[in-house]
Amino acid sequence: MDTLATPPERTGRGRRRTGPVLAVVLLVVVVGGLVMGSAVGGADTGIFDGDPPRWASTFGAALCLLGLGVEIVAIVWAVRTGRYRANRRQSPLTTLSWSRRRRLGRQVRRGTPEPGEDPALLVETARQAIAQRWFVLVIAGLAMTGAGQAFLGFAPFHVVIGGLLVVIWAVLIVLVLRAARQGEAFLRANPDLGGR
Repeated sequence: MDTLATPPERTGRGRRRTGPVLAVVLLVVVVGGLVMGSAVGGADTGIFDGDPPRWASTFGAALCLLGLGVEIVAIVWAVRTGRYRANRRQSPLTTLSWSRRRRLGRQVRRGTPEPGEDPALLVETARQAIAQRWFVLVIAGLAMTGAGQAFLGFAPFHVVIGGLLVVIWAVLIVLVLRAARQGEAFLRANPDLGGR
């Protein structure tokens, strides 16, 4: 049996786990955007400083605490399951130049290894892309914390900065999940690379 390919039942479970995380992040972004939009029009807000009403400060503090909790749980989970150590182990990719790593990543994303490419490096690139999936939880926690800080600041400046950060983190979540799916697809499509 090929040890490189991820079993289909594990892949399905991994996708089901990330679905709720994405749903929570999108919900926070949508609801937070709507509420922050109404907060910008508050009567006692300046451009850089604001006096948040009680509901905004309560909601902001709750989002900050929830985000911080998600980050802590994700990090503890990663350390306890060994995922953190697996990301820190010595990899043959660390000795390569950035351009070489980008070229390897491009081959994994496209699913087509170039002739003469080192199969071990391609497999390691795909495995690392898959292993980064746990960062989604940390990023989701950061997004919640950023949205909460915008409510606590309750001023247009804080809303714009918080909104930009949430958008950046949402894009980062999508990129991490897409890279992990592409890494899995590469290993499934090229099971012979591990045997060379």
